[in-house]
This record gives sequence, structure tokens and C-alpha cells, in this order.
Amino acid sequence: MPEIETLTITAPYLPVACALGEGPFYEEDTDVLRFVDIIRKEVHSVSLAAGPASHKVVVLEDSVGITADIDGRTDEYIVAAKYGFATLRRDTGELTYVKKVYEDEPEMAERMRFNDGAVDSRGRFWAGSMNDFHVKNLQAEGCVFRLDPDMTLHRMIEDVSIPNGMGWSPDDKTMYFTDSPSRGIYAYDYDSPTGALSNRRVFFQLAADEPGVLDGCTIDTDGNLWTAVHEGSRILKLSPQGEVLAHVTMPAWKITCPAFGGRDLDIIFVTTAGVDDGEETPEGSGHHGAVFQIKAGAKGARSNKFGAF
Repeated sequence: MPEIETLTITAPYLPVACALGEGPFYEEDTDVLRFVDIIRKEVHSVSLAAGPASHKVVVLEDSVGITADIDGRTDEYIVAAKYGFATLRRDTGELTYVKKVYEDEPEMAERMRFNDGAVDSRGRFWAGSMNDFHVKNLQAEGCVFRLDPDMTLHRMIEDVSIPNGMGWSPDDKTMYFTDSPSRGIYAYDYDSPTGALSNRRVFFQLAADEPGVLDGCTIDTDGNLWTAVHEGSRILKLSPQGEVLAHVTMPAWKITCPAFGGRDLDIIFVTTAGVDDGEETPEGSGHHGAVFQIKAGAKGARSNKFGAF
């Protein structure tokens, strides 16, 4: 087994207090980091050149779980929102749905929302749905959908309860998918030309005596996977073989999602969630809902853009 490195982050990069910070995304064209607060229905942005003082917030009509740039568009980007896939105008926050996923099931449409996702190398937008916050007794009613650039919709992974981090190996032959309640990350053989998945297997399983569940993830150019441990105050760096290479701890409890950013794509930005009133949290984890940065000694790949439509 490789020796496990440790790194401790002591202060946030952006001391906001999101209710549920998620979906960090680096805009290479503008050198801007954006992320969402799912509960408060907000999109946040900060210019990395200008620093935290440039932080801005746009309030939305519906919750948004994940965002992605659109090939050839600068005035808007695509998101996975409450009812499905929508475009979002940068200046106003106006949402325009382009594909609602439960149009013929109004009861399901109200029960569900979108959580996490990513765009693959062929410009297809993958995103997972789950029960909305008002639904009691979480059910495995969610699905990972794939929206192709021609606007066809495909159900790829069924019967999930909390779909989380997704990504692809550098050779584009493996897709990873995080199923939070199982505390595991699964690997699939991935056929890039068709987007087909096969041969599901366990890539990594959090040990029974370790706190938390696995949440969002990002992958570096060496094929290492960096995964958030929600209610675990840390990020784990995993090798392509699923071995733990590093622990990165930070002073927040509910770590939600990492993403590479910066001009050299060598900084990992990490979103976190807030805590409920009266909720007991570990000592020293007071920066709930803040955004952190990790100078990880690794580089991320450029984010894929959703194909023009």
C-alpha cells in the first residue's frame, strides 16, 4: 500500500455561508469560479483574478444542482435544475427549460430535483435526479440521465437515491459514479462514441469505521480521483486502482464537491454545506458553507462543454 499523504487547510478561500454549496465550475474563458447553493436557489461567482471581493450572487426561480458551459455560447450556460435541463442567462439568472424529464409524470416532477453531473468528451450532459428536500423517507426513485447535443434524453443508471460525483478517466474508457448512501464509487466500462455503460463494479468503498459518505469528485490528469467526504471534513485522493493516496482535511464538516480551476488548472476549489441549528459538529469545523482551495500538486483536465444545439 502507498504511504498516505496528509494536508490540512486551515481557512476558507471564500468565507460565504451557503446552505448547500455545490457544483464548483471553473470558466476558463473568463477566469471565473462559479458554484451553486441548491437550497437557496442561487448561483455564485467570483473572479479569481480580482479575488473574493468580486463575489456575486444571482437568485434563481428554481434550484440548480450542476452547471456546464455550452459550446459557442457566452451569454448563457446549461444547468440541471428542478425539473430537468435548462439554459441560464448569465446576466439575469433567467431559466429556460430545454428538456423537462418528468413532463408526463406531474407527481414525480414535484417529488424530484437534480443534484450532480458532468459533461463527457462528446458534449453529452450527464446529471442525476433525486428526491427533493420536502420528500420524507428518501426513496431510490432517482435516475442518471444523459442529454445528448441533439436533445435526445437517455436513462443511463436507474433506481438511485443520492446520485453524486461523476467523471471519466483520462483515456476515456472508464466512467465513475458516486452513490452516496452506499458510501461507494462505482466504475463502468465506457464507450465514448456511443456513451454506453457496461461492467459495473465497485471502485472504492469507504471503510465502515470512517465517518461520512462520499459526495462529489474530480479527476486529475494522472487519473487520480479526488472525492469529497460529506460529514467527514475531508477530501480523499484515490489512485486509478482505488487506493487512498492522500487525506486533505478542512475546517468544515459537510464537504460537498471539488473541482480544478485557475489558469494552470492546478488548484482544487471545494464547496461545502451549512449545518442545521443545534446540529452537533466536530470541533474546529466552524466554516460551514464556505469555499476552500487546495494547492494539490496536480492538474485537472479542461472541462467539457455541452455540444451546440
